[in-house]
Amino acid sequence: MTAPRTPDTDLQELLTQSRTPGSGPDNGPASRAALGYLVALIREGLDLGEQESVPVDLPIGDLGVDSLLALEIGDRIQQDTGVVLTAETLADQPTLTQLAERIAAELPSALPSERV
Repeated sequence: MTAPRTPDTDLQELLTQSRTPGSGPDNGPASRAALGYLVALIREGLDLGEQESVPVDLPIGDLGVDSLLALEIGDRIQQDTGVVLTAETLADQPTLTQLAERIAAELPSALPSERV
């Protein structure tokens, strides 16, 4: 049986992928890791079970993420990764896929040099 995915386990994968040479907006592994991390954050924030589907190509508001939860998720992303997602970015109702691509693109420069 596989251990449940959590934001912390997905964060570790994301940080590992971001250190891969050539990481950036077209880095599929980092984008996929960021997407897994975001899905885990959404599951946690909305108190969804592991079996419940989280569509990654719908605007976050359509997933049930209200403005307060969006800000909490943005704060958690900044705390965990150093990537800043402004309130305006989150208010524009991006999809999880769009957010994952942005995080993957910005993460290498957001990490402190001693962590890279």
